[in-house]
Amino acid sequence: MKTVKLLMLTAFLSLALAGCKTNNKAPQADNTIPVKVISSDALHENEPVETSGLLSSEQQTNLSFISGGIIRQILVKEGDIVRKGQILALLNMTEVDAQLNQAEENFSKTKRDAQRTANLFKDSVSTTEQYENTQTAMIIAKKQLEIARFNRTQSSIRANADGVILKKLANEGELVNGGTPVLSLGGNAQKDWVIRCGLTDKDRSRITGKESAEIIFDISNQAFKGKVKSLAQGSDPATGLYQVEIRLDPSDIKLISGLFAKVKIYPPGKTDLLSLPMDALVEGKNDSAFVFTVSGNKAVRKTVKVAYLKGDKAFVSTGLLPEDQVIREGSAYLSDGSVIKIVK
Repeated sequence: MKTVKLLMLTAFLSLALAGCKTNNKAPQADNTIPVKVISSDALHENEPVETSGLLSSEQQTNLSFISGGIIRQILVKEGDIVRKGQILALLNMTEVDAQLNQAEENFSKTKRDAQRTANLFKDSVSTTEQYENTQTAMIIAKKQLEIARFNRTQSSIRANADGVILKKLANEGELVNGGTPVLSLGGNAQKDWVIRCGLTDKDRSRITGKESAEIIFDISNQAFKGKVKSLAQGSDPATGLYQVEIRLDPSDIKLISGLFAKVKIYPPGKTDLLSLPMDALVEGKNDSAFVFTVSGNKAVRKTVKVAYLKGDKAFVSTGLLPEDQVIREGSAYLSDGSVIKIVK
């Protein structure tokens, strides 16, 4: 009887242990991360140079008096339309007339002295040196008289072209030196509009001249067309930038000087770029970012250089191959080497 009970107990314990072993076996976890992928699109893209500048007239000029003096009268105000040759400002003529009278008197005296010395030289009374000195003095006095007469004609400011007064830089009664700007005059012809911009040395090296450009002003979303007119051969010492001048194509739309413009210049030739949706980029700083691509069943982190952004696309210049599969959805949960599962 005891033997039967012992056999039954042994069988029961064996069944219990087998049940425990079966229950303790945990199911294997699936650590793969589901992702969606896209293929990078090869694109021959003309990458633009982007800059900004101010609209002005090609004929914009700062007008001044050739000699200094007190401004007697300014005959125009800002915004006035003027014609070529129109008198815009006048100097007080008191000092100018006095200098002219002085030059006339000096020339008359040196002319008399030269004539007297010439007569004496004929009579062998004066020397050759005295004769030559008086002749030289007369010539110098004549040139000074010509300068005084010219300065008098320049004691008024005249418009050098048809245009509009952009700014008044001095007021009546002020004492100004010769060459000090008094009025700023801009042309009003539609064909004369230009935009002056600054370029970095990197962007300057991509421009050769005559490139096409696209211009958008803050006051309007309409795009204007233009061409590169001139390129600086040296940088501005103050800013370190190279000045480029863009001439706008003629348009019926009325523009005004001083408008702020965003400019895209399209260099010659094409650049081999790859385009990606913006949301495929995981992180970025300046022109660098990284993406995850597929290698077998693993995610590979790659650093890419972003040439520029356009709409919802990022255009990549280096770091990817056309055949790469880029992870678009699920990349936020990935690290380099993560096991992935591609889903539709």
